[in-house]
Amino acid sequence: MRGGLVMHGPPEPAVALTFDDGPDPAHTPAILDLLAARGARATFFLLGSAVERWPELARRVAAEQEIGCHSYAHARATVTSLDAFREDTERALDLFERTLGARPRHYRFPWGHPGRVAPRDVERLYGMTCVHWSGAFDVASDAPTIVRRTEASLEPGAILLFHDGCAPGSVYPASREPTVRALPRILDAIEAQGLRAVTVGELLSAGS
Repeated sequence: MRGGLVMHGPPEPAVALTFDDGPDPAHTPAILDLLAARGARATFFLLGSAVERWPELARRVAAEQEIGCHSYAHARATVTSLDAFREDTERALDLFERTLGARPRHYRFPWGHPGRVAPRDVERLYGMTCVHWSGAFDVASDAPTIVRRTEASLEPGAILLFHDGCAPGSVYPASREPTVRALPRILDAIEAQGLRAVTVGELLSAGS
């Protein structure tokens, strides 16, 4: 943990799979299907704007996996001040409550950067733990590279970042199809190393 920001889980025989920027009907359903077929767990850091656009899909994510908050708009301006952060976050959380009937326990900053917002303030104000990652793996545009990078970073307690959507202004590839194609081999690699794919909440609670 760095300044209240969780970077890695405890050294348990498990890794937390996380997916950002969804839900997105182009790729989220396929990822959910793959996880369900393998009995794998994951945390989806949803955008409030995407929940607003695709509420039924967001409800499916919440019913099958753990949800986290990834801001409403994924704008860099969100973290320029605590007031801007509160406006964006409260808009997102209102959508979570009205659409999903629940508030997330974990928050991931847009672009991964707290900016002028202290992670401890997020916990104090909203009861959410701020979660970063051990490595980002699907910045590549091809599945074999995603698999290779992930395999090289597998270790007990790792928090793995992938994407099931594409945020406005993202530097990542527009299509998440390579991530979908890579996921079965990633799950194979996790199992081969004697690890389990779990949610962020499950990983962090295992060390308490």
